[in-house]
Amino acid sequence: MTNVGVIGLGIIGKPIALRLLKAGFKVAVFDVRPEPVAELKEAGAIACKSSADVAARSEIIISLVHDTAQTDHVVSGPHGIIGALKPGTIFATGSTLGPKPVQRIAKTLAEKGCATLDMPITGGYPAAYEGKLVLMIGGNETVLARALPVFYSFAHIITHAGDIGAGQTAKLAHQLVMAMNVLALLEGLALGKAGGVEPAVLKQILKDGLANSTVLQVWGELGPRWKDMLKPAAPGAEVPNLRKDLHTVLELARELGVDLKLGTYGSNIADSGIATGLDNPLL
Repeated sequence: MTNVGVIGLGIIGKPIALRLLKAGFKVAVFDVRPEPVAELKEAGAIACKSSADVAARSEIIISLVHDTAQTDHVVSGPHGIIGALKPGTIFATGSTLGPKPVQRIAKTLAEKGCATLDMPITGGYPAAYEGKLVLMIGGNETVLARALPVFYSFAHIITHAGDIGAGQTAKLAHQLVMAMNVLALLEGLALGKAGGVEPAVLKQILKDGLANSTVLQVWGELGPRWKDMLKPAAPGAEVPNLRKDLHTVLELARELGVDLKLGTYGSNIADSGIATGLDNPLL
């Protein structure tokens, strides 16, 4: 496959599109905001006016929008891909949606002769620019094999988790553990500072001990973004990804009958805007 479409040029979508261009793919892009589309056009991408326009030009479409509602709009909206798909096209959603929405979308697209890959992503925007994202894939292994040359242009670890929806389940488990790590690190740093241990010193102690983690390792780059996601949000504002993902985690847990005590408490803390340490820039 040489023709790739990217829909959603946000903090992860834009660097993925740039990596695809660097790898030599012909890339068609669309976003509801004109600025990133213009930027990608300058870099060599084909600027499209709709998701349907992207679909008409692509053998594989990568969707990187915020949530289920936006993904449904990409697929079945007034200018969605469903009316322009060619049989054999692959649709890969990198958004964290939960298993059921992806399974529903896969069924809809299968009726058009289009295969779906459930493709959640982790690693953050620094890894996206470096081509070192981590993907967890749900879907048919033969379809995945066709898509791998595209995926390896922006990812360095790709794990097949199982059937459609398995990638979403794996991502939600990952987000649960990662979010608890963020909250625990904020509290640990706040506790240390209150007791007279400077955050920089405590971070090094944590790195040298059993409490070390990837979250701690990338805290300097991604910590401010995570802390921003935990601040109180204005009524009606878009729910930040960290909090949205915890909501989706708990929804799946309820469906599966799994009691997530820490997850529930952590989600409540995230929603309330009371996470310890948010008012201290040194953390």
